This record gives sequence, C-alpha cells and structure tokens, in this order.
Amino acid sequence: MGIFTYHVRDQKEKARQHILYALAGTIFFMPLQLIAMEVCFILTLGLAIYYMARYGRPRQSSQPLNVPAICFGIVALLSLHATATPLRSTAFYIYTLGQYLALYYVVQTFVRGAGERKQLCYVFLLAAAAVTVCGFGQYILSPVETNIWVDKDAFPFLSRRMYAPLYNPNLLAQFLVIALCVSISVPCKHPYLVWGKRILTLALVGAVILTYSRGAWLALAALCLYLGWVENKRWWLWFLCVPLLFGWYHDTLYARWISLFSVSQEDTSLAMRWSMWKAALTMAGTHPILGIGWGEFKTIYPQYNWFIKHAGICIYHAHNMFLNILAETGMTGFFFFLWFYGGNWYYARCYDIHNHQESYIPLLMGGIIIGTTVCGIGDFDLFATQLSMTFWLWCGIFANWFSENNLRNNSH
Repeated sequence: MGIFTYHVRDQKEKARQHILYALAGTIFFMPLQLIAMEVCFILTLGLAIYYMARYGRPRQSSQPLNVPAICFGIVALLSLHATATPLRSTAFYIYTLGQYLALYYVVQTFVRGAGERKQLCYVFLLAAAAVTVCGFGQYILSPVETNIWVDKDAFPFLSRRMYAPLYNPNLLAQFLVIALCVSISVPCKHPYLVWGKRILTLALVGAVILTYSRGAWLALAALCLYLGWVENKRWWLWFLCVPLLFGWYHDTLYARWISLFSVSQEDTSLAMRWSMWKAALTMAGTHPILGIGWGEFKTIYPQYNWFIKHAGICIYHAHNMFLNILAETGMTGFFFFLWFYGGNWYYARCYDIHNHQESYIPLLMGGIIIGTTVCGIGDFDLFATQLSMTFWLWCGIFANWFSENNLRNNSH
C-alpha cells in the first residue's frame, strides 16, 4: 500500500495514512518554506500522538542506532546545566534536536513497506526540483551588482552565487548534495520518470556548481568516488568533465577551486575558520565531559576572540560539524554522535547493493554520510533547522528500512 492510497476502510489504517499525508507535506516544504514545514510537522506529531493514544505504538523490530540517538539527545539536554539562559537554551534545544529526534521516530515508526518509502523519495525529489527551479531563477534574475555572498576582494570575477530558497549558498549546496544522492539512487521504471530523474540530476549538479561552495564541490568529487567504488566504476569518467569546466570558466570556477589549496590575504575565510576551530578545541578542553551547552557556541565564542567581541559580530557555529558538536556536548555527546553517525555508514555498507531488495536505500544513505562529512569539515550546514530535518529524515527512512528488513529476516 502506498501513501496516496484512497478509500481505506480500516479506521486504524486511515489514521496512519493521515500521519503520512502530513509527513509528505513536511518533506515537500522542508527546503522551501520553514513556517509551512513547521505547520505540517506539528500536524504530523499531533496525528502520531492521537494514533498512539488510541491504537498503541506500531510494532517494529529493534533498531541498534536508536540507543546512540537517544543518548545523544539526553547528553545534549544535560549539557545545558550551566547555561546562563536556561529557558532560552531549553527552547532552542526543543526546537532543534528535540524536533529532529521526533521526526526520526515518526518516520521509522509509521512508514510501512517499500512502496511508501519510494513515494516519500518521490515527494522529496519533487521538492528538490522546486528548489532547483527557484535557485536557477534567483541566479539568472539577480542583478550582478548586488554582490550578495560574494567577496570581490578575493574573487574579483565572481559576481553572483546561487542561494535561493535557503538564503545561503552553502546551505543550498548541502541540500543539493543530499538531493543528488537521492536522485541518483532511487530507481524508476516508467520512461518519463527515468528521463525526468536524469534531467533533475544534471540540474542538481549544475546548481551545486553555481553555488560556488567549495566544500560542496569536494563533496561532489567524494560522492563520485563513492559511487564508482560501490556501484559502477564508470562513475569515475565524470572526472574528465572537470578540466573542461575549468577551461571554460577559468576566471571563476578555477580561481574559486584553487583557493582551497592556497593562502591569500584577500580570502579571510580560511583564517577565520582556523580561529573558530582552535576556539572550539579550547572549549572542549575546558569543558570535556558535557561541553559548553547545546547551541551555546554563539554566546561563548566572543570570549575567545577579542575582535568578534568588540565588533558585535555573531558567529553561530564553529564552521566544522564535528568540532562544533564536540565543543557544545563534550566528549560524551561527541561519542554518541559518532556512534550514531558512523553507525549509519556502517550499516549502509553492510548490505550488498547488487543483491538486496531496495538496494537504493543503503546506497543513498552511504552517499548522504559521505557528502555531509565532506561538507561538514569546512562548515556546519546542519546548524540550519531545514538541513538537519533533511538529514534526520533520511536517517529515519534508513532506520525504517533496516527495522523492516530485520523483522522480515527474523520471521523467516
């Protein structure tokens, strides 16, 4: 049975279908409109609570990564014990990590069967197509002289970057990399869907390039290496396109790319990152057990940087996913996060994608972990609610697939 199955007579099944309708709305609006996403997700939670109050919790097999996910949530909450603003910090925790864990639970609990998982993938790809259209529209229609998200001193030939509808080119690039993993992995049988998926995949690659996000470019390369390693070595032929792109857009693409491997006085982003990374390590050394508190980097960092403190600039995160989590939740939280994060990679690689039902699920989960890791080295895009919701959504779908697969194997 699929999500969009009508005329369901059983009241219990109808109640579950209503949860999936609201969840589909949450997924569609996830990258497009934050308020609409929140409205749909609140509706999803309300319907899920009603379902469990009336019919009980749906049966599912044990999921080994639930333990580190729950423990990470508990440690992150305990890390707020010494915060100067407990109410604000607790509210931020509920809005972020509390919401992510709730989405993870709902997805792995209420989605059933290969058909529903694939339909959720199609809803996500529809949202990705809308994001791509918005992005290209913003890039084409933006006046060159606006110089939004552009450093003219470091890159004089770079006049604009794609950032809509997530308002930040790095956030958009991270979402596009995740969408690419899904677009490449999800199988289609109908010829129209196959060609539509191919066009969307090429559009997503083009959009990632036009964000001029260097971390996302590295993630594309890592994703290509990963796909060639686990699926088909012909994926590596795409690297032949790189010299052509650099030759055609030498002043913009090549200059942006080569800046990754060189130090320039005009490009201050690397120096700022070094400062934030050193501060994050110092914070972790000062508060090794529980860290400085979930979401507290922006309030603590000015104490480690005189210029930021006196300039009144707010730096929200450490621009490194792993160091930020280490600083905010300490070694304890970092341990459980790595257990959960690395566990998704481990279990995704445990299955032979060539000889397994729904092989695209572990394939795309492995790609998402690869892309998020590479992007997370130079930035912390999951700080944004919409990006973290996207990441935890796919963790939930993978957990749902894993649990159902275990249940099927145990029944045999």
